[in-house]
Amino acid sequence: MFKIAIDGYMGSGKSSLAKGLVRRLGDTFKMLDTGAIFRAFAYAYKLTYGLDVDEEKVKKVLEENKFDVRFIDNIQNVFVNNENVTPFIRKEDISQLASKISVFPFVRERYLNITKDFSNRHNCVIEGRDIGSVVMPDANVKIFLTADEKKRAERRFEEAKQKGDEVTFDEVLKDLRERDERDSNRKVAPLKPVEDSIIVDNTDMNLEETIDFCYNLIKNKMSDKKYINVAIDGYVCSGKSTIAKELAKRLGYHVFDTGAVYRGIACAFKYLHNDENNINEASVAKFARQIYVDIKFINGLQHVLVNGVDYTKELRTEEISVLSAKLSPFMSIREKVLKIQRKFAENNNTVMEGRDIGSEVLPNADYKFFVTADEQVRAQRRFEQQKMLGNYDISLEKILDDLRDRDYKDTHRDHGAIKKMPDAYVINTSNQTIEQSVKQCLKIMNR
Repeated sequence: MFKIAIDGYMGSGKSSLAKGLVRRLGDTFKMLDTGAIFRAFAYAYKLTYGLDVDEEKVKKVLEENKFDVRFIDNIQNVFVNNENVTPFIRKEDISQLASKISVFPFVRERYLNITKDFSNRHNCVIEGRDIGSVVMPDANVKIFLTADEKKRAERRFEEAKQKGDEVTFDEVLKDLRERDERDSNRKVAPLKPVEDSIIVDNTDMNLEETIDFCYNLIKNKMSDKKYINVAIDGYVCSGKSTIAKELAKRLGYHVFDTGAVYRGIACAFKYLHNDENNINEASVAKFARQIYVDIKFINGLQHVLVNGVDYTKELRTEEISVLSAKLSPFMSIREKVLKIQRKFAENNNTVMEGRDIGSEVLPNADYKFFVTADEQVRAQRRFEQQKMLGNYDISLEKILDDLRDRDYKDTHRDHGAIKKMPDAYVINTSNQTIEQSVKQCLKIMNR
């Protein structure tokens, strides 16, 4: 996903800029106006309690009312208890009230859940006052919009007159200064540019000039993106590794087998005579400090070397698979693998598979697939794999029990748990071949 964050002061034109950029960027981009969400909270509060802010009353309003965002004809609308309140939330008193209640952590938590979920599902433009710093710290482009305070007050004054509000310029200027002070100095997510923000002062620009300037910044940044990343997550024996390899072959990309890296580390753990019955944070951290993991591609195939030893031929045994599952949740191991994964993706067109690629490793992947299949089908596949490896001593029932245990641990572990991201496409391989699954992926990618 390509994410654009727009932050800035009241009256700088953030909302108008965001709307203009979405029009220029096309239908693949969506805009979320976070200010409208806060105004909806404020609107609901005013209906019940008026304009005097009380923290407990604000909390009660959020608990007792339903808020949601819907797009009608590609335009954002905000609903309170299924009533479209969009036409009523742009009044000056609602704007001021929204700023006052937004300082409460529970209010910000409510809106953060909405915005973060949205940004993970869409190429998006999101505007507000802490988008680049809190909501989307991983945004591809961060714009901080500002202008001279009197210029901003003039803009707000003209808006108020067009709405029919009876307010003077001095009153608007006073409110703007108070809002600037409050937004810049609040304890929770204050308004400020972050280190990688592009500060755009549009004091002497009209709206179209501002849009043109920022659009060119964005297009230049988009052209800097050299490599395409595809994230493939899913359950053990769902076919994700095979799909990843074939998809990469069709696309001409490199495939990065994350599971193989963890299995290579498990091999090293075993052959360095570590105690497999005494696996804990301290012992694994000590082991992690003792190893150096290297990935090499030889004749197009990924090889995993740990301390110079190539374990590639030993990765697929059931024993190593089980041991890998025990080691992979530990942060000392995960951090080592994560650095390798991200460095590789930065420098290659990559298909990367694992269990938390789209959620943790490459949250900005261009395409995300989640591969699954019925557990009986997956157990049968693992059983056939073991027979091909000459392991005839293990039963289908034992494999099914191990698989269920593995699924439970993978979905419940504290770090890197398996989960389908909202922007991931589900590929169910229970009743289709690898060829059909790959074609399904290619179709989604328009390839």
